[in-house]
Amino acid sequence: MRYTSNFSSICQNMINYKHLRYFFVVAKEGSIARASELLHLTPQTISGQLTVFEDQLGEALFNRVGRGLVLSEAGRLVLSYAD
Repeated sequence: MRYTSNFSSICQNMINYKHLRYFFVVAKEGSIARASELLHLTPQTISGQLTVFEDQLGEALFNRVGRGLVLSEAGRLVLSYAD
C-alpha cells in the first residue's frame, strides 16, 4: 500500500509531534474550529500546520464534506499510527 510506505519513510526521517498532535485533535473532533478551541490556537494556525503535514506526507489527510472534515484513506492510516 502506497500510504504505508510513504508514512513509514516520514516517520523514519522524524515526524513533527506538533503536526501529529494537531492532526489527531482535528481528526477526533471532526473540525478545525473545535480543535482550535481545545488547543487554544487560531483555526488559521491549525489549518496551516495541517497543510505543512500533508505536504510532508504527500497525501491529503482530510476530505471536506459540507462544512466538516472526513478522514481520507491516508488520514485513517495516519490516525491509526497516532492512536
